[in-house]
Amino acid sequence: MNLIYWLLCLLIGLIPAVLLYRSDRRKNIPVKWLPALLRFLTCFFTAALLLAPAFPTTHTEEEKPLLLWLQDNSSSMRAALGKDSVAYREKMQRLEAGWRKDYTVVRFAFGADLSRDSQLHYDQRSTNIARALQAAAEQYQDQNIGAIIIASDGIYNEGLDPLYAPASAPVPIYTIGLGDSTQPRDISIGRVYANKTVALNSKFEIMVDLRADKLNGGNTTLSVLHNGSTIGQQPVKIDKDRYTASFHFEAEAKEKGFQRYSIAIPVQEGEQNTLNNRMDFFVEVIDDETKVLLLAAAPHPDIAAIKEALESVPQYKVDVRFGSDVPPVTPYHLIIAHQVPSSAGVQLQAAGKPVWYILGRQSNLNVLSQQQDLVKIAGGGNPNDVLPNINTAFSYFTLPVSIKEVMGKMPPLQAPYGNYSVAPDAQVLMRQQIGNISTNYPLWVFRNSGTPQAMLCGEGLWRWRLYEYKNSGKHEVVDELIRQTVSLLSVKKDNRPFRLFMDKYVLSDNEPVNLYAELRNDNGELVNGPAVKLSLTDSAGKALAYEMEKNGNSYRLNVGLLAPGSYHFKGTVSNNGKSAVSEGSFLVESVPLERLRTNADFDLLGRMAAQTGGGFFTYRSMDALADSLRNNSQVKPLIHTDKTYTALIDLRWFFGIILLTAIAEWLLRKYWNA
Repeated sequence: MNLIYWLLCLLIGLIPAVLLYRSDRRKNIPVKWLPALLRFLTCFFTAALLLAPAFPTTHTEEEKPLLLWLQDNSSSMRAALGKDSVAYREKMQRLEAGWRKDYTVVRFAFGADLSRDSQLHYDQRSTNIARALQAAAEQYQDQNIGAIIIASDGIYNEGLDPLYAPASAPVPIYTIGLGDSTQPRDISIGRVYANKTVALNSKFEIMVDLRADKLNGGNTTLSVLHNGSTIGQQPVKIDKDRYTASFHFEAEAKEKGFQRYSIAIPVQEGEQNTLNNRMDFFVEVIDDETKVLLLAAAPHPDIAAIKEALESVPQYKVDVRFGSDVPPVTPYHLIIAHQVPSSAGVQLQAAGKPVWYILGRQSNLNVLSQQQDLVKIAGGGNPNDVLPNINTAFSYFTLPVSIKEVMGKMPPLQAPYGNYSVAPDAQVLMRQQIGNISTNYPLWVFRNSGTPQAMLCGEGLWRWRLYEYKNSGKHEVVDELIRQTVSLLSVKKDNRPFRLFMDKYVLSDNEPVNLYAELRNDNGELVNGPAVKLSLTDSAGKALAYEMEKNGNSYRLNVGLLAPGSYHFKGTVSNNGKSAVSEGSFLVESVPLERLRTNADFDLLGRMAAQTGGGFFTYRSMDALADSLRNNSQVKPLIHTDKTYTALIDLRWFFGIILLTAIAEWLLRKYWNA
């Protein structure tokens, strides 16, 4: 193709040049071949310009391997590094400097979360290695990740087991073991499992994980205490060097309010770490039941998902009914109508009760639009697969912190096809995203005025719970959304003109404390003109004074982190000459996760490296990491080849050549008077 092109251009240039030369031979021109040459160049370049195909240009670029260095920044690293912390940092910086020529190094710090903070303070109160791995790999999933380097003591106390965390790509992991892996004599309480909320006078189960190392042959007693008094004991017979066991206790909730329970095991001979021999936890004992009628057109996996989420809180008593088995609704505080009213004729007479509608294939949209005016749907036919799109302006309740991260990985719900119209006094929690298109159609919507109502315009909640557990090992966010919905609809209306409240009343010592306040005028409208004074008193009687910040049309105060203990808050405000007071209590519990274990887990770090094709190094041998990376065939640069096509007509300077040769010929002829 290129040969024919050049021959054709050559022919187009030669023909007029030859004809011109034959004509100029009969004229009195000093250099007879020069005008013919210029005519040839003009015609040749013009033909090349007009007939030219696009010429390929190849551009090659090398992308260096990316090394993601994940540095454990938790408080256990202080003991792991000890006096070697400065020398370790110098080693780390020396390695990084030697890699700059061949690799791109990105350094992270992690504890409970991952951050790009290069200042290492070793103050994180928990360690989640699996989350750090996943977050770092996801941030750079489109780049050439050569290897991930984890420098840690291998002690994790949150999240999934790093060995089984789902990986986004097969990347070799290199681990640097820091600290002392020698197992000391120790007996420790690993985890305590108990309901956060129980009903008054009910019995609840307490499960305790116990571990003992190098105490074979010992005998001791595990105790449960309530407000300092022993309410249960079980003997512990340690029959191996590495002993693990689970113990079950049953307790009765006899007192209302927040109750402190403790699990304790006596200190053993030769034991150095005694901080993990006792663990406190709190249980809220309530004397108030919320009866929920879960009415479904037919059995469905969503029913089990909602029931499990609610029954984890003893306050909720769930009665499940199917089809036409509709009981009188008077005893219930809330009705969850799953695909009711249905196309099969199942009806619901709510009788002024709050209702949470959940739509699906069996929903009768015409009857639904007649029964309520929260959401009306005109349409029908096959449902759409819709993804959740969070409305950040939603304000009826506080959304879980990780809701965006969790909802971004959820499978679609199946929502009815049609045109949606929403009541003007409603608030949308989530909107429907169909494929890559974000719509204004509601997916999860609420109305809190009059008789509260909510509607989830799709079925498939059970898949959300399943996927959240798959991605994070728990289903806290989906369960919290279900419970918050039920709580909002079933809560007794608080008609006080001024009230203080919190998201939750039992917090750990690594969670910030947030308090909220609402002030209403005589018309029931939210206002925040007057200043709200707040007094916070700890269990020792020490009081701190604050002024709450104005937030929208209400108030908010972030107190920050507080020491473990019980606290009492009291807020005062004066509006239109009237004073109002609101008060309450909350608890901050100590969860010393980083102190439960003191010896490094080099076995875990070694297995992580072995199963990914990486390598394990200790503090003393970490200089050999550079050679191991260099010899790993997976850690190599990527060659990116970019092929582009350039047409001559896009080159401006080419027009200049044609114009120059044409002008040169004209000037010569003018000069020679030819």
